[in-house]
Amino acid sequence: MRLAYFLAVFFALTINVSAADKELFSMCSLSPHDEQKAIDCTFRSFAPKSVKRVEIEANGTKLTPLNYIAFDDSDEKAAWLFLIDRSNPRRNKTVQRSVELVKSLYAQANAKNIMAVATFADDLQVLVSPGDPYVNVDERLKGVKADGAATAFYFTAIKGIDILQKVDADRRALVIISDGKAEDTAYSHKDVIKRAKESGVVIYGIGFSEKASETVELQQVERLASETGGPFASAVGSEELKPADFVSKFRQYLTNGGQASAPLNDINGEIKSQLKVIYNDGTTAQSAVSDFFVEPPAEPEPEPVITIEKQDRIPELPLIGKIYQSFDTTIPGASEWARQNQELAWLFLLLPAIILAVLLFYFFKKTQDESGATETEEPFEDIGSDTETPVTVATPIDEQRTSVLATAGRYGYFETLEETPKRFEINEQNVTIGRHSENDFQLDDETVHRHHAVFHISPENRPVITDLDTVNGVMVNGQRISKIELNVGDLIELGEAKFRFFS
Repeated sequence: MRLAYFLAVFFALTINVSAADKELFSMCSLSPHDEQKAIDCTFRSFAPKSVKRVEIEANGTKLTPLNYIAFDDSDEKAAWLFLIDRSNPRRNKTVQRSVELVKSLYAQANAKNIMAVATFADDLQVLVSPGDPYVNVDERLKGVKADGAATAFYFTAIKGIDILQKVDADRRALVIISDGKAEDTAYSHKDVIKRAKESGVVIYGIGFSEKASETVELQQVERLASETGGPFASAVGSEELKPADFVSKFRQYLTNGGQASAPLNDINGEIKSQLKVIYNDGTTAQSAVSDFFVEPPAEPEPEPVITIEKQDRIPELPLIGKIYQSFDTTIPGASEWARQNQELAWLFLLLPAIILAVLLFYFFKKTQDESGATETEEPFEDIGSDTETPVTVATPIDEQRTSVLATAGRYGYFETLEETPKRFEINEQNVTIGRHSENDFQLDDETVHRHHAVFHISPENRPVITDLDTVNGVMVNGQRISKIELNVGDLIELGEAKFRFFS
């Protein structure tokens, strides 16, 4: 709620007094308004007077259009907490008078004007909670009497402010009804003022003295009110409360004024702003001057002046120069260099094409060589997931293929390095090796891939083993290889499976 913030900083402002000597509590700020800056002000006058019109000036210029909403016409709420001093049994008659006064003021409570009641002596006691819609005030206040032995005046005032701070309202007031005698020493007048300003709470002061000689004590109550922007009323003995219209204007002390807003239009830079309030009784009040700064709009850049200088005719570029012209944006002067060094420019231009042609020739030749070397190889299935476990179990054929045989195959044999070595005869020019049962040479080891390697006989009739791009790879004599010719006795490792090649 915007007013709650504004009210909290009312007390930090310098008060500018009109000819009628009436104070104006206001707070102005700079805020966006319809895509431009505007001055927003909220205000309340010390005296509850009706407003005729409001003006906001910036650097001496009256801002228009101005929008003003009175607090009573807005959706915002106000809250009061009455604190009845019930200390000193000799003051019972005065305490009862305080109770009757609170009853008459509480009659003005409604959903927009929230009220609560508490009593205090050495501590604070809440009798009516803020905004209780079902409370019977007469019943709650029936038992109040002067039964306190000591007066914790400042301590209970601070507790009352803390209660008000939690109330959902935009303006808040603490109403202290007391003889002003303070007997607490841990807290002081400054503590109460500080807490009230921090919480945005106005203090109403109502002082009742038993006799004229005790009226000096009422200064405690009056100072709390005047230093927080609240009203003060008092009475001695059975005298009437003064000022006489205090009760009838009780709410208006807090709820007068409202909010005003006006756009700055074209005003920018250093700005001095002031709020002026004209009342229906003809009096006026002005706020203190507020200083703001609005960044001026950036000036448009001047259009560049284009000057055309007469230059000597430049000879037309040769073909190589036109080709190099496309490089001028990244290599300034490339086309001019090509004009002056045409042979070298052609060489630089064609050199990448020559290199590319050589590389392509080498690549295709190598591909043809490898194609001829593997044209007799049988195709094999793509490698599956490296983390998959075997999906088949050994078959009789598998057992027969990996069992120990007495003689070597046509192209040699593999012999596993186990406690009971197994021999696999190599009778074909292409032998697939892996964990899956469809391999020619099946290795039942989880570190072996489903399709791990291929053994084949090269066109030069040499035994070769090739890694099928596996994660765990193929190691020959401790060195990881992708493809290598095998020699008799070579140690081959596929994952953790180990075997030797013999021929």
